[in-house]
Amino acid sequence: MKRLIIPVLLVAGAVLASCGSKVKRIDEENAALVPTPRTYDAYRTNGLILDGKLDDPDWLAAKPSVPFADISVDTLGAKETTVKMLWDDDYFYVGATIIEDKIVANLKQRDTIIWKENDFEVFLDPDNDCQSYFEIEINAIGTIMDLMMNKPYSEGGNFYMPWDCPGLIVETSCDDKAWYAEFAIPRKSVMVGFTKPEDLPFWRVNFSRVEWMRADKEENWVWSPTGKIDMHMPERWGYVYFKDSPVGSVEE
Repeated sequence: MKRLIIPVLLVAGAVLASCGSKVKRIDEENAALVPTPRTYDAYRTNGLILDGKLDDPDWLAAKPSVPFADISVDTLGAKETTVKMLWDDDYFYVGATIIEDKIVANLKQRDTIIWKENDFEVFLDPDNDCQSYFEIEINAIGTIMDLMMNKPYSEGGNFYMPWDCPGLIVETSCDDKAWYAEFAIPRKSVMVGFTKPEDLPFWRVNFSRVEWMRADKEENWVWSPTGKIDMHMPERWGYVYFKDSPVGSVEE
């Protein structure tokens, strides 16, 4: 999606949002318009076949997220997108269902700018410091763009494109109504100083779908809206809680 530089407003009487040990300030006038971050309980999987089809028993047992909404106004996207999440001792798994009547995917070289065509994006800030975080983008044929951020663009941050997520597995598939994306993200590749998701109360996570409805304008539909056309606001991302129970074993 477009990388817009949007300054963080520092005003008297600002509303405070906790972001680890760092404090973010949200403009008081607009605070009521900022959507409440989404939450999701991710359960353990006993094993997945990574083929992009999302038809394993554990994927079928996992609860889908709420449908994605417009990034800035929290209204449903014109085409439905949902995600499911699972985990085990080695990986954080994401399964996305992307309803699409016309699948377009031409980019084939890793670390090309995938959001210049329709894509699906994963954002991860496991330690909730709202500074360093990770971004992984793919298109419908599974071409990957992955990078690290030292901090958000609005705070003068820079991306590091040479980073290739070690051990990342991505598979996609499609049919006549949708394309599907399956991620196995090695936990050790995005976690520093801790080894298990349950060592932290939650991860800050978000997902974005970029859809080019016409040649000169893209739509941005996301799991947890930020209130602005800017995904790089980790203080407004969702919360993923890792439950140490097998998926399907707990009544939700």
